[in-house]
Amino acid sequence: MSYREPLPEGCPPDTAEEIFESRVFFRLVRTNPPTQVDFYSRRVEKPDAIFAVTECQARGLSLFAKRSDSERMLKLPAFRGRLVCRLGLKSGAGRVQKTGSHSHHTWWPLAAFDVLEHCEVEST
Repeated sequence: MSYREPLPEGCPPDTAEEIFESRVFFRLVRTNPPTQVDFYSRRVEKPDAIFAVTECQARGLSLFAKRSDSERMLKLPAFRGRLVCRLGLKSGAGRVQKTGSHSHHTWWPLAAFDVLEHCEVEST
């Protein structure tokens, strides 16, 4: 499989689920409409940073299975002013794994999946 960015060996992990059926997730974005920049991994945004997660997770995208969990993040100073995007993932979207607390997941999108076509901002 060809992912959007180079991943370390063993990433995504074997425990990550390949997306075969339609699933809805939520992601915080900066703009309406969203742009590709809204779907950069933390590693792309900060290439020299040291993160408190594995390199594999740093190269994935943070999603929430519950809208309320993404809205909770909007209260944090780092995420104020962001928007909630409803993201419809389907077969060919890549792999996803529950990581962190609440309904947080990490998603490793496939290069051929058009994220902008499947993202709709729900709040402003």
